[in-house]
Amino acid sequence: MVELRNDLSSQVSLNAERLAELERHSEAVKRVIRKSTGAVAFLQLEYSLRDIVTGNQLRHVMNRDGVPVMLPQGQPFLSLDGNGPVAKVQLTGTGFLLGGGRYLATNRHVALPWERGRYSGPISADVLEPVVSKFVAYFPNLQKPIEVSVQTASETADLAILAIEAGLPELDGLPLASGMPSVGEEVILLGYPTGLRSLLAQSGHEFVRQLEADKELDFWNVSRRLSDAGLIFPLASRGITARVASEALVYDAETTVGGSGGPVLNLQGEVIAINAAILPEFGGSNLGVPAPKLAALISMNTAD
Repeated sequence: MVELRNDLSSQVSLNAERLAELERHSEAVKRVIRKSTGAVAFLQLEYSLRDIVTGNQLRHVMNRDGVPVMLPQGQPFLSLDGNGPVAKVQLTGTGFLLGGGRYLATNRHVALPWERGRYSGPISADVLEPVVSKFVAYFPNLQKPIEVSVQTASETADLAILAIEAGLPELDGLPLASGMPSVGEEVILLGYPTGLRSLLAQSGHEFVRQLEADKELDFWNVSRRLSDAGLIFPLASRGITARVASEALVYDAETTVGGSGGPVLNLQGEVIAINAAILPEFGGSNLGVPAPKLAALISMNTAD
């Protein structure tokens, strides 16, 4: 009877310790998310293409009724001699503030999107060049967007550093981890997957109804209204590292298009990687560029 009582007491003590450890772990995750969220920016970029020689911009071709002509594949017919409006490409992504508060980190494919996709062929052939008309960052708790520009981009990794033009209030940047994580280590990923769609989904039916009533469903107006209402905040997901290598980290924290450029954090709130690609064929695993590569790019191209 005494042995049974001692055994039960030991089990109760062990369960209490496990529960306390789980609570500490949960608080650590909450603390990291709470502390890091304000430094994670929602990026919006708009650009067009122009002929390098003539300066003519790529435009939509319109028919006699003023309707855009469509190609058999469902794409709009564009031409340097088009009679319609300038063809503009609009994209969203994620970036995060670095220590010192003067630069943002993101992916090269977010900062220089014309290098990939449907326009990459003519650009690489030195026929067309990109013209960025607007590139801004929205931070949680700040209503006004901050203009940014490309400071530098890595030639060997999917990384870019953005310069903040002006007007950013003092914010704490995210620290970079000095080393590599271990396989099985828990990570937290912050970002804006699916861009405006997820932000609108979180905003509530009444907010969307008001946007529709005011006819302000434009790419730029939606983000402005979301920011004015304090509704721009990154989503957080958790996972573990499955593979650690000098060129890439593999982890299973959930994300999708739009989350590119988001910080991958350890439980100390340090950036261990920059989210770069999804691998849906491998159960939702994702690839991130290790933080040491970003640290090297920063030391080579900025003066903090």
